[in-house]
Amino acid sequence: MREGSRGGAARRALVGVLLVALSVAAFVVVGGEREGRRELLVVARDVPAGRVLTVQDLRPVSVGAGAGVDVVAAGAVDAVVGRVAVVPLVAGSLLPPGAVGDASRVPPAGQAMVGAALKAGQYPPELARGDGVSVILTAASPSGVDPAVSAPSTGSSARSVSGLVVAVQGDEVDPAGAGGVVVSLQVAEGDAETVAEAAAAGRVALVVRAVSR
Repeated sequence: MREGSRGGAARRALVGVLLVALSVAAFVVVGGEREGRRELLVVARDVPAGRVLTVQDLRPVSVGAGAGVDVVAAGAVDAVVGRVAVVPLVAGSLLPPGAVGDASRVPPAGQAMVGAALKAGQYPPELARGDGVSVILTAASPSGVDPAVSAPSTGSSARSVSGLVVAVQGDEVDPAGAGGVVVSLQVAEGDAETVAEAAAAGRVALVVRAVSR
């Protein structure tokens, strides 16, 4: 009887040791998973491209994303809210950094952004971001004549469209108005192709419009 009792006690002790070992292993695994989890931003609802993000569009979530995954930390929500979705965002997806951009670079509905490299004489030297302008599309010049210096004749086919200066990048060597600038213009979507074609041919000039006071 004593030997049987001792055998049962040994088995119970062995089972206890195994249970403790399993508990420790489970704790290590769970603890390791928790340490690898990160608080990230997830899209809370579908967001179309071009819309300004609000707090309601995002929510924090704890996920086991690896260090190499391109995501936005939940703590950066203040830096994301107020920016524009440059691509459609799907509810439930992790928010990637490249999915948001500067609101000034995303035109509103019905508008488009066009770039124009302008020479001295094609724009006022004081041209600045936010200026309302008339985009003059000059007539095509005869072969060999610089459209920047050739004045359109009376009755020419030159026309103008309204635009807004979004950005002005001047020559770092020559001051604005002396060397040339690259201007980002916001124009009506229906005029964008015409303005782009004229800009590529050097047939664009800008006139700053008067502001009502």
